[in-house]
Amino acid sequence: MPPRPSLPPLLGCALSQWASCAAVFSAAASWDVRICIGGGAIAALATAVAIAALWRHRAVQAWAALAGALLGVACALGCAAVQHTESRNLEDAPSRVRFEALADGSRSMYGSSVLARTELPSGVHAIVLVRISEDDIVRYGEVFEADASLAVPSGSSAAYCWRQGAVATARASDISLVERHDLLGTLVGLRNRVIDALADLDAGDGSAVLAALVCGWRIPLEEGEVYEAFKVTGLAHLVAVSGAHLSIVSAFIAGALRLMRVPRVPAMAVQAMLLLSYLVLAAAPPSAVRAAVMAFAGMLSFAVRRRPASLGALSACMLGFVALEPTAALSVSFALSALSTLGIVVFSGLCSSWIADLVPVLPRIVREALALTAASSITAAPFSASLFSMLPLVAPLANVVAAPLFPLVCAGGLVAAMGSLIAPAASAPLLGVASTGAAVLTGIVHFLANLPHASAPVELPLLFALGATAVLVAVLWTAWPRPRPAVAGAVFGTTLCIVVFAIALVPRMAGDEIIMLDVGQGDAFVVRSNGAHVLVDTGNQERLLREALARHGVLSLDAVVVTHGDDDHMGALASLNGVVEVGCVLLADDALSCPCNACARLRKAACDLVGDGGVKGLGVGDHVVVGAFDLSVVWPEEFTDEGGNADSLCLLAEADADGDGSGDWTALFVGDAERDQLAQLVESGRVGKVDLYKVGHHGSKNALDNRLADALSPSIALVSAGEGNRYGHPAPETVALLEDTGALVMRTDISGDVSCRIEADRIAVETLR
Repeated sequence: MPPRPSLPPLLGCALSQWASCAAVFSAAASWDVRICIGGGAIAALATAVAIAALWRHRAVQAWAALAGALLGVACALGCAAVQHTESRNLEDAPSRVRFEALADGSRSMYGSSVLARTELPSGVHAIVLVRISEDDIVRYGEVFEADASLAVPSGSSAAYCWRQGAVATARASDISLVERHDLLGTLVGLRNRVIDALADLDAGDGSAVLAALVCGWRIPLEEGEVYEAFKVTGLAHLVAVSGAHLSIVSAFIAGALRLMRVPRVPAMAVQAMLLLSYLVLAAAPPSAVRAAVMAFAGMLSFAVRRRPASLGALSACMLGFVALEPTAALSVSFALSALSTLGIVVFSGLCSSWIADLVPVLPRIVREALALTAASSITAAPFSASLFSMLPLVAPLANVVAAPLFPLVCAGGLVAAMGSLIAPAASAPLLGVASTGAAVLTGIVHFLANLPHASAPVELPLLFALGATAVLVAVLWTAWPRPRPAVAGAVFGTTLCIVVFAIALVPRMAGDEIIMLDVGQGDAFVVRSNGAHVLVDTGNQERLLREALARHGVLSLDAVVVTHGDDDHMGALASLNGVVEVGCVLLADDALSCPCNACARLRKAACDLVGDGGVKGLGVGDHVVVGAFDLSVVWPEEFTDEGGNADSLCLLAEADADGDGSGDWTALFVGDAERDQLAQLVESGRVGKVDLYKVGHHGSKNALDNRLADALSPSIALVSAGEGNRYGHPAPETVALLEDTGALVMRTDISGDVSCRIEADRIAVETLR
């Protein structure tokens, strides 16, 4: 058994600084600049007092934690004051602006965006979120000029910009790249050469994974299915843009060099070269620099075999990074790097002893690889589960199968990429071999992600996840146990029984119910009865959908019905893959052949989820039976709006609550169909009075009129709308029309999830906010 490491006071100081900086900086977005300056000055003086108290050597840990917390407050308020001040200097910005990209851009259905730095007329450099209407992605380090007007962030982008340190947004056009001749320009050029060479290989997922591992280039990775597979299997931290994987790779290389009895100095030189090559290939963005420095500090323990020293070095790195860049306290990449490295430093030896105890015949090199990944997961897994709203049930198996291969793929990719720069003629074969190795790893991850119930949706608040991590670390460090195989087997067996019970029995215990899920500005409804579950639309916020499904114990779906191809109705469809078992995807008949971009995107997402054979069309008169519910298709007869709102698939549900063979209650789902379509349904006699009405188009002003409201006369009206949405949904006149008919209007922006439980004599409405 390795000795239990002692915890240096610097670690408590760093962790408390991180926590207080994150909390205060988040809150300071709405504070006045004078409050930030005054509060920061007071916190700085208090920090000096706390540091002075440390020299008295009494209650050192407590004083260190207090000093760290006060330092975090001072850093956060100082940064907030700077951002508030910079936001006041935007009025005089020129119309032709020069930007420097601070990170790789990202693509959405509305174009692309990138965080960039620009110089304001006052001479101050400010960070701006630049939106570009074209699909072209600006890469990290590139300099470009564009016609742009700067504005203070507002609406949904305000919080994101504040967390990133951006003081303005800009809509850019007429973009032209500017050649740069400095050192960073040289590094960016080298990085782009490797990225382009990997793209030219056309090696599919293998080259996409390799580009993320060696260059931090994640666009192909995130736009394909492979990143979802890594998330589902609990291996997302291995391909994180932060370079947290460097900690695992460096430790694995250190272990391998020890096995080969390589002297300490050459071994450290190999590790340093590995980290330096990653910085060169990634063009040294701040996230990669942070990861490399923390990885080097963490791996110090494997060189000098003194974990207290490495913990102190890691703590000093964390302190320095947050002090120099307070926005890092809210950075996902910083959190993944710090947590995974901390887990490796503290628990890799313990995990290695566990594995040796449980599987004595396992080769040491394999045991080391498993121990490194398991140790990083102890501290990073709860954070990842909260971040992605999924619990990877297959993660233990994924670590056993994929973890030993990952360090080889990553290290081999770094060597191949550097070789391609040194010998361009050998670029294709070198990167081809490395991509093949990455493809093998990706294939294994894909296979594991496609296992039944590979992952489960969870709702895990971030503070709870971090608290759970702290408790787990404290328990392991205090007890420093060495479990016997029998004990470990009993724990694993009990956990497996609980999981099986949750998957097989809990969903069948629910009654007949229609649930409006709070997924922001989008539609998502669950219809369930007698153990059968159907989801009508998915919204477009993946995390919110998974959390909502988790709240109601929905772990499998017999079908997903998508009313039409608008993003707010199907954007999160692909995210169900590997997290919730889906039997089939049901679309309007004409959506299977409609040539519009929205329908094409919908068909692709559906096929990626359930395969070509699992995508089925529905026409007027077709029925979908969900236990006591009979959902009949009443619209559209044919597409007239190229798959748009007017072509929304509309379902009339009849519920036989008492089981006597006749419908007791009716519900109408209309997607984004509005009054013109409703009028035709009412006039044709397909729809009359209903008990429950899913209001069309999020309650827009065109959803219905007086005549239609009287014709439907719903007892309950359900409106899906995001809180504070920019469309003004639901329209006040639509809500008034429904209330005038006596309907109980329930809205997700006010009430959160709304459950309508169907009983023989009533519909019981409950909310969950």
